[in-house]
Amino acid sequence: NELRLEDIACADNLPKAREMSDEPVDPRPALEEKCKPSCTKYLKEYEACVERVQAKGEGHCTGQSFDYLHCIDQCVAPKIFKHIK
Repeated sequence: NELRLEDIACADNLPKAREMSDEPVDPRPALEEKCKPSCTKYLKEYEACVERVQAKGEGHCTGQSFDYLHCIDQCVAPKIFKHIK
């Protein structure tokens, strides 16, 4: 059985790591995809920064990138421990 993101109605319905096969399955990528829509504010800030940096030809968007990734991590963290034995 292959885990596909479109088959997941809710992150709480993700199978535990060993329920699908003998090989462990990392639930994090699917949880991250489910969390991305709740972090669009930070994604838009990052994309705006990238456009500014490209227009200027200098600078970086490290802070905005970290803000976006932090938002996703904050969303995933409480959900992922439900899937760990």
